[in-house]
Amino acid sequence: MSLKQKLYPLALMIVLCSISVHADEEGGPGYPAKIAGKFGLGFINVATGLVEIPKTMVVESSNEGITSGLTLGFVKGVGHMMGRSVLGILDVVSFPIPTRSMVTPPVVWQDFDQETSYSNGWEMY
Repeated sequence: MSLKQKLYPLALMIVLCSISVHADEEGGPGYPAKIAGKFGLGFINVATGLVEIPKTMVVESSNEGITSGLTLGFVKGVGHMMGRSVLGILDVVSFPIPTRSMVTPPVVWQDFDQETSYSNGWEMY
């Protein structure tokens, strides 16, 4: 093993710890809590993305009527399912970078009467 290979984990640990200390000084949750939350939220969004279909059908039915809910609500629900699932996968893969969720509401069961929306980009904590 070369010296570079031995020092790489140590350098990575120092960088991550310094980020954690800086975040704690600002009064918010520390780096480990942010990335754990992002990973967990991403996993939940991947696992529950399918619930977007009935949710969107219910929201569309209450806003525009049952016919619209069963047709347009289903189509929009499939789109929201794919959006929530893909962004959940991105959150799981990129969990070391502490960003806020791009999906609103962050989990499918929160504000069940509100249609899902998405932000334009990642926002750092």
